[in-house]
Amino acid sequence: MKKSLQLFGTVLFISGIILFGLMHLAIALYIPHLGEWSDPPGKLTVVLDEIIGWFPYVLSILFMLLGGAMLIFDLWKSKQKEQVGKKS
Repeated sequence: MKKSLQLFGTVLFISGIILFGLMHLAIALYIPHLGEWSDPPGKLTVVLDEIIGWFPYVLSILFMLLGGAMLIFDLWKSKQKEQVGKKS
């Protein structure tokens, strides 16, 4: 169970990082073709609206958060087991 949780957390975290990087690459490639944008929403928001990129952008952030939370939980759980083992 421990290895599968750690592996799943790592895969989620890395896939979130890759998707986040690809989204920023797509944004950077589209900015030169950007027609008009206004200052309050900014270039990032306008580009994400035009390329319909909100779903993968938010999904990449969720992947990173969930994967990081799984890894931190796994680390915390293993530290708890070590402390219980030292007390006995």
